[in-house]
Amino acid sequence: MIGFLNPALLVGLALAGLPPLLHLLGRRQPPTVPFPAVRYLTAAEREHSRKLKLRNLLLMALRMAVIVCIALAAARPVVPWSAGSSHPPAAVAVILDNSLSSGAIVEGRPVLDGLRQRARAVAARLSPDDQLWVVTADGIPRMLVPAQLAPLLDTLADQPIRLDLGDAVRSAATVLGETNVALQEIVVVSDLQATAVSSGEPVPIPVIAAAPPAAPANAGVDSLAVEPPVWTESGEIIAALGGARDEPVAVRLLIGGRERARTVGRAGDPVVLQTEAPGEGWLTGSVQLDPDELRADDQRWFAVRATSPVGVEATTALGAFLSEALNVLIEAGRLRSGATVALGDRPTAGPSVVFPPAEPAMLGATNRALAAAGISWRFGELLDGEWALDAFAPAPRGAAVFKRYRLRGGGTVVARAGGEPWLVRDGLVTIVASRLLPDWTTLPTSASFLPFVHRLVAEVAVGEAGVLAALTGQPTAVPTAAVALSLPTGDVRVPDTGVLRAPVQPGVYALTDAAADTVGMLEVNHDPRESLLTPATEATIRAAWGPAARIVSERALETSLFGGTARAELTTVFLVAALVAALAELALSSAGTGVIRR
Repeated sequence: MIGFLNPALLVGLALAGLPPLLHLLGRRQPPTVPFPAVRYLTAAEREHSRKLKLRNLLLMALRMAVIVCIALAAARPVVPWSAGSSHPPAAVAVILDNSLSSGAIVEGRPVLDGLRQRARAVAARLSPDDQLWVVTADGIPRMLVPAQLAPLLDTLADQPIRLDLGDAVRSAATVLGETNVALQEIVVVSDLQATAVSSGEPVPIPVIAAAPPAAPANAGVDSLAVEPPVWTESGEIIAALGGARDEPVAVRLLIGGRERARTVGRAGDPVVLQTEAPGEGWLTGSVQLDPDELRADDQRWFAVRATSPVGVEATTALGAFLSEALNVLIEAGRLRSGATVALGDRPTAGPSVVFPPAEPAMLGATNRALAAAGISWRFGELLDGEWALDAFAPAPRGAAVFKRYRLRGGGTVVARAGGEPWLVRDGLVTIVASRLLPDWTTLPTSASFLPFVHRLVAEVAVGEAGVLAALTGQPTAVPTAAVALSLPTGDVRVPDTGVLRAPVQPGVYALTDAAADTVGMLEVNHDPRESLLTPATEATIRAAWGPAARIVSERALETSLFGGTARAELTTVFLVAALVAALAELALSSAGTGVIRR
């Protein structure tokens, strides 16, 4: 059914009555002058008169057609057509997935190139009357003028971060729901990784997802574990390889830019790389795979502190579990007997770790010793219950605490239990709120106990916050002692909340205190889920986003936009028809009709 975008201009059709009116007004009978010599032409005149009337009627019809076509063109007629370029005003959210996985190479070109091509097809269908939001890898909807989408595509590059498509779709639905436009649509231009299609509340707005390209075979470095946490003479890196590639891949360990070890592994298997510590201090390195179709996940960064074994000495009875752990670490060469760090229920002149005394009656003496050493922290009342450790290294997150003293004071909080300080530092003194016994905490009976004791002595007691891990671009909590994060472009101050956004570029970054001393290192790496390139199915996205979600082919993407209400505008057709009628009128009127004299 034909419609008009400017129906008010149809009043111009009334002008089509001008040619007949002028034709009627122009009709006149010339005076007849008898002239016997030309009476024989009477029959010829009658024949010519019939031809002249037909010619005049054709001219009038053509002139009326010119006016009618121009009036219809001005009213902008449209007809329903799925491939048409015209549509009612719409509110559209375009999700452009330029996350890490979009850098994969398929058939010799990056996936992102194909995604840009699909997005350009969407941009070509948008009109100035449409409202447009765009969501890229950061997941934040931004309102743009439709004409700005094409220039954005020209500068779009893949980012080493992860985009949760489920969150992006729901964010887009929220902003579209706040508009007063009846026609709303979400267009997802993505490789549509199954791991990125998160579930949530169904989306009432139609979601059109462009069919993703075929997923290439890929392997990546999913995670790294440094053993031991602090290196003395040597150490090892345990790498977990991910992705879905069956062939073995070469794995290399680099420290300070130099290759230190090499082996071969398969996706899904752990790989162990051993090396000697090339010096002391903070060491930064990475585990790398040979390049494949997705290069951004072929490297993972780590930091480790290398030092000579720290001397440790127990000044009081610490309990069988802690004493045995110290003996094992000393025999393994990770610690040594000596007075560098003292462990007991009293602070010493040097670095020391203070535990609650075995006898509660001695708690007052411990608090007085802390006060005499200028330490602000004090042991308070004894609490019974069950709390999970929410901790930075070295305390393992999730370990349970059953008994603890409430710590009161001010200083660096390294670990919390139940939201309250459990492991704290002030100057050279580190304080633990629980004794390391099974009836106080699950730590002594866990596999993480030896690493915890080692880090407690070799890192926390000597003033290091240890190593923190973060995903690219994600909010990360840092120790209270850290006031800045060192980047190649300059230092970034830590907000008062103690939570900063990790850099987008993977790497290792130093955390510094107010005196610009390094108090820890931040490892920033890609999300391992980006290595899994298997695309989602239509059933998956419908289950995750609602029944209004569907996957369409690249060819059908354009015709599926705007809820199938796309229309073809016939303005050009009528303008061409007007031009043809005008040329025909000109040719006919210029042909000449001859002259009859009487």
